[in-house]
Amino acid sequence: MLKISAGDDDDDDDRTEQKKTTDSFMLSQSGSFKTEDFKLNRQGLSNSVSAPQRFSSMSSISSRDAIGNGMVPVLEIASMDELEMGEELGSGASGTVRKAKHKPTGTDLAVKGIQILEKARRDQMVSELRIMSTHECPWLVRLHNAFYEDAKVYMVLEFMDMGSVEGLVEKNRDKGLRNEMELAKMATQMLNGLNYLHKVNHQVHRDLKPANVLLSAQGQVKITDFGISSQLDSTNGFCSTFVGTACYMAPERLSGGAYSYSADIWSFGLILLELLLGRYPYPAADNYFKLLSNIMEGESPVVPEADFSDEISEFVQICLDKDPRRRPSANDLLKHPWLRQTQPDDLLLSGLLSSMAL
Repeated sequence: MLKISAGDDDDDDDRTEQKKTTDSFMLSQSGSFKTEDFKLNRQGLSNSVSAPQRFSSMSSISSRDAIGNGMVPVLEIASMDELEMGEELGSGASGTVRKAKHKPTGTDLAVKGIQILEKARRDQMVSELRIMSTHECPWLVRLHNAFYEDAKVYMVLEFMDMGSVEGLVEKNRDKGLRNEMELAKMATQMLNGLNYLHKVNHQVHRDLKPANVLLSAQGQVKITDFGISSQLDSTNGFCSTFVGTACYMAPERLSGGAYSYSADIWSFGLILLELLLGRYPYPAADNYFKLLSNIMEGESPVVPEADFSDEISEFVQICLDKDPRRRPSANDLLKHPWLRQTQPDDLLLSGLLSSMAL
């Protein structure tokens, strides 16, 4: 039986949480949005949270190599007036993203606009800003600044010019990707991002899917959209809310049970298998609930025999173990034999993206 509880305003627990959230922020007459750890207004983001531990201690990859593989310096953006807004790149429940150009430097950017009058969107915005305004990870999309105007928050983000993994799958529909070296590079970059989220920020992403993994022409792979991430007190913490994109959720989440960081590993495994196959790994179902039942009760999908190496087959298999206790952590997966073909100073994709366009 599916249990869906998040977002129900009639629920007593949700009303309690709403009061808690309402008490935790303040809108001033001068046009500022203020929480206990940051303030937003037309002049940008003021953050009082101390930066987390440097990423170099969380990965086998040195900080020098990490920067070489995608750490973007923060642009000095004083106001939205410095931005020339362009076409819409996408939209969803959490907001609309438009391309923009920073007029003083000519730098392309992405601007995510979020209307925060609704509690759910306001909570997601606060969660996302708390991660993005403090992280020091080259495998998570970079926030340059954020602004608050007329009950709307604008996040000015690093622009990933080759779109998302969702577009890459569509480009290779039903053919899949066969170059295991390139796939291993993608997997390594994604795992480094998850490792940072899990071990430094103590965050479960909770909405990891192909559309939330972005690509650049330089061959970078970065995770984005942390609006429904949940912070845990420790690496042994658990979540219980039902949010995110259901078809990429781990079985323990769909059943309404407790879940932790290993739920992101399941989602990561599905994304990798989708890249291999060129399609969503589960067979088509008659309806949405049949699909979710297949995930919870059926066998996990596997890499086709004889099409790929034994190492990648085993790698995907352990990510998609239905018992979350048996799934390796992101840090352990980075040590897997299949990823040994990659070099720490050469993680950027090469020919994989050459024929793609945003």
